[in-house]
Amino acid sequence: MENKKAVRAVLICGAAAAALIAAPNIFIKEPPTAAIVNVSRFEYSDSVSITGTILKSGDNAFVQVFVPEQDISRVELGQTAEITGDAFPEKMYAGTVDEIADTAIRVQSGNVSQTAVEVTVKIDETDDILKQGYTASVKLITSEPSMMTVVPYEAVNQDNGGEFVYVLRDGRAYKRYVTTGRELSEGLELKTTLAENEDIITVDELSENGVTVQILDNYDK
Repeated sequence: MENKKAVRAVLICGAAAAALIAAPNIFIKEPPTAAIVNVSRFEYSDSVSITGTILKSGDNAFVQVFVPEQDISRVELGQTAEITGDAFPEKMYAGTVDEIADTAIRVQSGNVSQTAVEVTVKIDETDDILKQGYTASVKLITSEPSMMTVVPYEAVNQDNGGEFVYVLRDGRAYKRYVTTGRELSEGLELKTTLAENEDIITVDELSENGVTVQILDNYDK
């Protein structure tokens, strides 16, 4: 009797294996593929960029700019500025916000009229290159430098719960809701801090949290 049961078990296993071989459409699903994305971290300062005109008075040089009313609350006396211009393409001058007018005026720029406040930026060290009437581009630094984390746009997704990224932890992919900030040419500012053992990834066809993923070799970490 024992031998008959053993033979029957072998026959059943053999039949099951034969059925799998005979059914080519039955296969084991491969895990979704993922790629670790390049996360940039660099020092960044908020700024207001505006075009103005160079004025000279004795040995001093200034830039007269008109800051739009939506930006003037960010401008303060003593803030630093970077000054460049088409007439001096290979040189950048440092400056300081010297005066802010008490009243706003209407300023015409091409076909656009806007309310703005006159701001005078003193150039810290002038020279003979600068001429009265030159056009200058002024970048007013409106905040202290801070570290910013930037991720590629394609790494940030959105659903009804908000913006999220996929993170890799112990070989598995998890959805993590995040807060983003500035939109830059390099990517999107990520304000949410992730754990040190987590990498941000892009994932194909992730169905649920905690799924094991196959990491592509050709990524730039």
